[in-house]
Amino acid sequence: MNVSQIEQIILQNTFSKTDYLRRLTILREFLEKKYFSDGSITFLDFLNQIKASQHDREATVFWEEHFFNLFTKDNLYLVINSLVENLKSLPVLTVYLPVMLDDYQIDDLGRWFRTNINPEVLMDIKINLLMVSGCAYVWKGKYHDLSLHYFLSKKQSIINKIIEAYAAENL
Repeated sequence: MNVSQIEQIILQNTFSKTDYLRRLTILREFLEKKYFSDGSITFLDFLNQIKASQHDREATVFWEEHFFNLFTKDNLYLVINSLVENLKSLPVLTVYLPVMLDDYQIDDLGRWFRTNINPEVLMDIKINLLMVSGCAYVWKGKYHDLSLHYFLSKKQSIINKIIEAYAAENL
């Protein structure tokens, strides 16, 4: 059993804490059904039974037979509990958004953060209705503002000149 190997497979297409925990739940429920109820069930059949979202289906497509063979009836709960515990040690970035993005946009944002911040980062997404556009994030205790308000405030003198010029011509 290699919990780190399992974690890396899950993280390939999982970018938020919420998705990570939901997919661990799906995995646990499937393996419980396989080991303790219906030993012949396939993962695809299980996903159909629970009416898993298309997004979760696409994200778990990499969970092949080798992945499931890393689990046994005896180590199932030990591994799942270790994966939940390991979540505490994964780098987490808090992202503030003005609206909730769809699953695919979250994945795109997660890929960007993994490329530019940390290759294992998981996002903890928060909605900030006061934000007009863009986003903000907290990484290692530092707040980074990428909102429209922030960028407009950086160019406030230019915006004031444009408004003054417009007012002078039209008033």
